[in-house]
Amino acid sequence: MPVPVVRPREVVIAEEQDYLFHSEADDLQAPEWSDAACRDAEPDVFFPLSAHDIASRREALSWCAVCAIAVQCREIALRDSSIVGIWGGTDEVERARLRGRRLVSVA
Repeated sequence: MPVPVVRPREVVIAEEQDYLFHSEADDLQAPEWSDAACRDAEPDVFFPLSAHDIASRREALSWCAVCAIAVQCREIALRDSSIVGIWGGTDEVERARLRGRRLVSVA
């Protein structure tokens, strides 16, 4: 059985931050991304070590709560299931649940 590759947390954080603020994707180049509250935050708070890392999660959600573009951020994360971390006030588990609801409501 193949052994899963575990990438260092720092690498994942750097890749997601780069994707968010330096991506060529049209969605992320819109002028409103300069209004993202998280631009001034430490990126690692958006990548809690586990679901039990309450302090990081709480801090990330506090940034999202005051963000002018949280809805757009969440929509991008909902469209791309490879995105990890907290985006638009949601984590991977919440986004998977929301995607499931969308599939059920469309069907």
